[in-house]
Amino acid sequence: MAAAFAAFSLMLPVIPLAVIAGGGSDALAGATTAVFMAVTVLTQLCTNAALMRFGYRKVMVVAALLLGIPALWYVVAMDPVSVLVVAGIRGVGFGALCVAEYALVGQLVPPGKLGKASGILGLFVGGAQMVCLPLGLLLVDAGIGFNTVFIVGGFAALIAGVMAFAIPNVDPGQPAETEVWTEEDDARELVKNRRNKVISVAREQAIKVAKHTVPARARRQIRQRIHRRPRTKGLIVTVVPAVALASVSMGYGAVSSFLPASVRETDPVLGATIAGVMLSVVGGAQMIFRYISGALADKLQRPGTTMIPGLFLSSMGLIGIVIVLIQGWSALWLIFTALLFGAGFGLVQNEALLEMFLRVPRGKLAQASTVWNASFDTGTGIGAIILGIVATTHGYSAAFAGGSVLVSIGLATEIGDRILRKRGKRRALA
Repeated sequence: MAAAFAAFSLMLPVIPLAVIAGGGSDALAGATTAVFMAVTVLTQLCTNAALMRFGYRKVMVVAALLLGIPALWYVVAMDPVSVLVVAGIRGVGFGALCVAEYALVGQLVPPGKLGKASGILGLFVGGAQMVCLPLGLLLVDAGIGFNTVFIVGGFAALIAGVMAFAIPNVDPGQPAETEVWTEEDDARELVKNRRNKVISVAREQAIKVAKHTVPARARRQIRQRIHRRPRTKGLIVTVVPAVALASVSMGYGAVSSFLPASVRETDPVLGATIAGVMLSVVGGAQMIFRYISGALADKLQRPGTTMIPGLFLSSMGLIGIVIVLIQGWSALWLIFTALLFGAGFGLVQNEALLEMFLRVPRGKLAQASTVWNASFDTGTGIGAIILGIVATTHGYSAAFAGGSVLVSIGLATEIGDRILRKRGKRRALA
């Protein structure tokens, strides 16, 4: 799917820039990303049903083609209606593709290796972004033109559609082996029910003894392992990681939509080139730190370790962009801020995905994938349009400052959730 994300990344910063270069407003430029992401989210809500009916292969082939081929219409017309309609069509492809690929990883990979698997997927996605985010801007800056970028993007999507035929056509309705209930399970359950009273009494006695003989730290560790098992509260357990991911995605909406234009104001000569390098740094940092986060989660056998550091780094990256723009420093300083933001965003992406996948039963992996992707894309779209309005009225610095505030909200939510969970554990152990 690297080719599909290459088509996506190639045009992501170029389309808003083409709108602005053609005389459109910053709000319209932001609306192209917002419409794309809004349709993406709506499609993601329906993708699970499409997977159940058509399977992974057919859905991913069609989705890859829809992501890039419609962009060829931009060669013909760039009026507001055409821009927004094509953005919506491409959003259908992107939404279906994102849900299908992450759900497929969850189906194929055992939980103990899910961290590295999602990290490897992030390497390919991040690699495509690292190369293609600046490539589109470099082509524009070299005078080749916007139309060439749209044609290259459409061709990349065509390659992705052809390659998708090789994807394993796993039945999304087939439960994992551990979830198949057999007659032997019925017999074992009957034996368990007969011994329920004995087990209940023994458990109560063991708890009483443990409170006086087992150190509190060991009890907390045991409790934590139980706490990390799949829960039975539905998708409500995915809310906090979804909020954390959406908050950083809002900041990314501003970075992807307005960073090229803001850097070109700072340095009219090399602005587009520097902006391309910055977006490449963001993509590369995401790629590397997603893998680091996944490998660490597999080693520790629990997700969440790098979530708070990731939120903090993302916020600091956006604040750094604001400082550089306000102080009028060299645009080269923005590369360092892009590294901070990309590293934090990569950590948050992988941690949120792992927390969602490991909190729900395997039978709900597709729904959890939908929540993850919807959080990512809703945040990007809302961030692009809201912060686009801020950029129109108060300038680009205010837009990036607003993005930092939004990330801080996600950080506060994550910290609050951990405090509440610790209190719940203490009450249970009291």
